[in-house]
Amino acid sequence: MSARQVGELFCGLIEACDDINAAVSLFLSVNLPEILADIDKRLAGADTAAADTRAELQKSEAARARIDSLISQLSGQSLAAPLRVDIISAPRTVTLANPVRQQIRARLFPSFGLALSSAWATTKPSTFRPTASSPPARLGRSYVNAVATSDTSVYKTLCIDVVPPRCRLTASGALRLDGKGNLRLT
Repeated sequence: MSARQVGELFCGLIEACDDINAAVSLFLSVNLPEILADIDKRLAGADTAAADTRAELQKSEAARARIDSLISQLSGQSLAAPLRVDIISAPRTVTLANPVRQQIRARLFPSFGLALSSAWATTKPSTFRPTASSPPARLGRSYVNAVATSDTSVYKTLCIDVVPPRCRLTASGALRLDGKGNLRLT
């Protein structure tokens, strides 16, 4: 029912009662419980919405406080300088005569810092050349450092064993041969 229709009904009620006070009294006695129930129903929805809004506001304030604490923690750090070197992949052993280029893959943390990493051998009987991607020079154990180029105090040391060539085996344990019938070495 629209407000216009309610107004027309109320005007008709005033004409029927011949007195505005009697019409208002009659209107309220008949319709007041329905009007109050409708108001309560609408306000209950508003109360629920207000409670939900307060809960969401508390969550957003907690998130804002957490972000503020993280910003204050990070503001004292130089984000361009790495904090650590994480090794993604590196060989544990390398075969002396293997012509396949061996690589050490490293990632710096934080990853959005402005730095690169490189690796070089640091053992006395060096088995890796400084590029860390050349084949090893001789048998033995080599210690290779993956170093952040922007801050050389940040590095990770790897131990890589250089072993003599060995015969490759099939899954069943037989010697593996190449296409010409020669033994395949690692």
